[in-house]
Amino acid sequence: MQEQPKLEKVTDTLSVYQQKGVFFYGTDAVLLAAYASGAVKRNSQSRGIELCSGTAFASLSLLDRFPHLSMSALEINEKACELSSMSARESSLSERFSVTCGDVKSARSLFSSERFDFVICNPPYMTATSGKMCADDYKTVARHEILCNISDVFAASYFLLGTGASLFIVYRPDRLSSLFAAAKENNFEIKKMTFVFSKIDREPPLVLCEAKKQAKEGLVLTEPFIIYGSDGQYTEKMRRVCEEGEISFGK
Repeated sequence: MQEQPKLEKVTDTLSVYQQKGVFFYGTDAVLLAAYASGAVKRNSQSRGIELCSGTAFASLSLLDRFPHLSMSALEINEKACELSSMSARESSLSERFSVTCGDVKSARSLFSSERFDFVICNPPYMTATSGKMCADDYKTVARHEILCNISDVFAASYFLLGTGASLFIVYRPDRLSSLFAAAKENNFEIKKMTFVFSKIDREPPLVLCEAKKQAKEGLVLTEPFIIYGSDGQYTEKMRRVCEEGEISFGK
C-alpha cells in the first residue's frame, strides 16, 4: 500500500507535501533557489519557470520569499505535479503558481516563446547508462538522462527566455564538459559558476551555474560554497541560505 503524502513545514508561511516513492527535495533544490534569487525583480512583476521541477520545491521557495513573483513548473511525473499543486494550495501560493505535466522536449508546444524572465532547473545528473538504477522508476528518471538530457534543457530554455536572460542550473562537476557543450550548442554562455562542497576537504558534489542566452564569453568563478564547517554544523553562509534564501559571496 502506497504511503500517503506528508506535510513538511519549511518556513512560517511555506509547507510542502512529500511522499515516499516520489523524489524528495534535497540540498541541491535549496541551493538552486537561493542561487537564482538575484534574478527576481524585487519591486515589480517577475516570471520564472522551473524545468524538471519534481515537486517544485525551488519554485515554491522563491514564491514564498518574493510576493511579486509568479512561477510556472514543467514536470513529466503526474504524481509530482499533484504534490506541487497541493503544496501551493497549502501555502496560499496557487494564484502565483502553475504546473504543467509534460515533457521538457515539448516546451515549444506548451508555452509561448520568450515568455519568462529566468529559468531554474535541477536536471537528471547521470547518463542513461551510468550509476546504480533505482528500484523506483521515478527516481531513476529523475536522476538519469532517460527522458531528457542537458541539451534538451538548454534547448527549451532558449525558446522560453529572451536575449540576455538567465538559466540557473545545479549539476555535477564531473559532467561539466557536457554542460558547456550543451550551452554552446544552444547559444548560451556560462557566466557564473560556484562549486559546492559538503566540507572543504572533500570533492565538491555539486556545481551551481548561471548561463545567459546569446551572451558574450566571460566566466566568473566565485569562491566555493561550503555547507558544513569543521565542527559538523552548517556554515554561516549555509545558515543564511536556510534563513534568508540567499547565497552571499565575500565577507
